[in-house]
Amino acid sequence: MNYKEDIKAIMFDYDGTLIDFDYKASEYTIKALNLLKDKDYKLCISSGRPCFLALKAFKNVFGEYPLDYIFGCNGSEMMDVRSGEIKLLNPVSIEDVRYLGNVIKADYLILGIYEETQFLINKATDNEAINKWMDARWLNPVVYDYSLNDVPRNKVLVLNDPKDREKEIEYIKDIDLSNLEVAFSSPLCLEIAAKGVSKANTCDLLANMLNIDNKQILSFGDADNDIGMLQNSTGVIMANARKEHLDMIPLHTGHVQKEGIYTFLKENDLI
Repeated sequence: MNYKEDIKAIMFDYDGTLIDFDYKASEYTIKALNLLKDKDYKLCISSGRPCFLALKAFKNVFGEYPLDYIFGCNGSEMMDVRSGEIKLLNPVSIEDVRYLGNVIKADYLILGIYEETQFLINKATDNEAINKWMDARWLNPVVYDYSLNDVPRNKVLVLNDPKDREKEIEYIKDIDLSNLEVAFSSPLCLEIAAKGVSKANTCDLLANMLNIDNKQILSFGDADNDIGMLQNSTGVIMANARKEHLDMIPLHTGHVQKEGIYTFLKENDLI
């Protein structure tokens, strides 16, 4: 593939790809994005965060930047950045939200749903890691009754202290989530969305919008919820990804805290 000629759009995961888990971007990543500004590619973010928070987080690190689209909540919603319009594409059903509230009861797990700057959680927590995660996203946690009909439904998050991850994995195995999409997006966050929602499907949507082939979309990611996107496009995996994920994706680039996406873009004449 001649990347310089064939690539028409570039899609970035945010956490773990453009920024590290201390919410910082390396000098190489900043340089790479600055060099992309004057190119003709459509530039997109595909994030587990809702669109408005993904845009706020991006601007907080990279400032004003000519993004074209943001796909939020793993593809549950889409923002046309230039117009500011956000479309909810595939919500979780009210019945499934109630089900999750009833079956995920472990004391060390917190359920949460985004609602603008509020974060609707099923119970209060004094866990330092979880509160730091919410603070970093400018979220105001509000205890909410998940049985109410007006609950927003872009996706449901299950938050845990990273030290409890293995325990959570075993706990979740005993819960029937077969009619939902489930993926880990970080050591702290499990994401549950409606069936069919995935970053892989955002590649299909973007390709249809631009009238291009999926392989003309270059994507970068690092986590469980990025694998489908990387496989459904010309996907490049970050060096900081888990080994089992590195083995699944043939194209690799540097670590998010070092040269990151810059290496692949530079070596293939994209910047």
